[in-house]
Amino acid sequence: MSDKIDKIFAGRMSQDDLNRLIKQHEDYINGIKGGRRLILQFMNLSGLSFAKHNLSDAVLTGSALIQSDLSGTIMDRANLFGCDMRYANLEGTSLVKADLRGVCARGARLNNADMLQADLREGQVLTHERSGELQALYMDVPAPDTDGQTDFSKTKMRRVRLNEAQAGRADFSEAEMTAVRMRNAHLRGANFEGANMEHSDFSGADLTGANLRDAVMMNIVLDQTKLDGAQMEGTLQDNVIKDLSGLQEPLDVLVKQHQHWVETAGKEGKHLDLSGYDLRRIVALKKIKLTALRAQKGIFLGMDLEGIELQHTFLENADFRNCNLKSADFRGANLTEAKFAKADMQGANFQPLIMDDGLTKVVDLSGANLRFCDLRETDFKRAILKGADLSFARITGTDFTGADLTDVKSEGLDFSVAKGTENKK
Repeated sequence: MSDKIDKIFAGRMSQDDLNRLIKQHEDYINGIKGGRRLILQFMNLSGLSFAKHNLSDAVLTGSALIQSDLSGTIMDRANLFGCDMRYANLEGTSLVKADLRGVCARGARLNNADMLQADLREGQVLTHERSGELQALYMDVPAPDTDGQTDFSKTKMRRVRLNEAQAGRADFSEAEMTAVRMRNAHLRGANFEGANMEHSDFSGADLTGANLRDAVMMNIVLDQTKLDGAQMEGTLQDNVIKDLSGLQEPLDVLVKQHQHWVETAGKEGKHLDLSGYDLRRIVALKKIKLTALRAQKGIFLGMDLEGIELQHTFLENADFRNCNLKSADFRGANLTEAKFAKADMQGANFQPLIMDDGLTKVVDLSGANLRFCDLRETDFKRAILKGADLSFARITGTDFTGADLTDVKSEGLDFSVAKGTENKK
């Protein structure tokens, strides 16, 4: 961890010293003589392992647990107020009634965790400056938000139990939270933008004023859920998605007809239109050639599409979030307002396509969402990226030569590692 963290916190601890204190805490829980409650406040515990121990009622207020291993640990009623737990491993951790106010757990893994009645409300750790003023505690770059908002953005939290949790204004944006149980949870004003909430149970939850824009909300339970004032633009719900079972012929037959249509320049076969369909039941699209496919608002969410050929396609508002799109060919595609957040697009081709009539068709990604994508070595030569969101994408070796980057959102980007961006700051 950085020198900055070491300067902020009370001290840095070795794994051996931590193991000794954990042993004393478990003796304390079991009533063994010499046991002592674990109290480690404002300590740098980043990268250390707490795995599979019983740390119920431990106090770790304001400590750094960045990339620490807490998997399988029992932390019921633990005080984790204001901790920095970014990218920590919390899989299978029990956090029943834990104090998680003000925690930053961005990018952490919480699959199968139990957070029954956990407190995820706002909370802010403050420190005294030499001037006597109180200042918000910063951990490292990028620092957690300083407004005290509990941050679970981009976390992986499948099958997590959050029943009755207090999580008003908590940030779950772009989190992977399938099959999560949030029955009777207090979620007023919480941010679920772009989160995958499939197969989850929000019965009796209070989502008043919550941000649910672009969230995946298929097959979820909303019995007696309060949604007054919730923002739901762009959400994926069962009533707006078409199932492949409604096709007139089997999909493999339609794909062959489409490929024949392409090969014969439209003289034979049939043009394939999958607009609005949920395509995730298809398991064999890697490296398949689907030139000129029409699939506006098609759902490809989380699919393995490595090497797929989608030249001259019509994919406006299509959803490719979390997809494997390595080496995919999108030359000449219309991808306006398409969603690619967290997709792996290394080496994908978004160059212009030279048509048979000699005309050139450029790729249009206007307004597309490319947040947190892996775009290393991706080719965007002359692509239209006007108004696209590339925030926090990985762009080492990415080629933007001649691309239209007007009004691009670029938070967290360093254009100096990309090509063709000499005039872009």
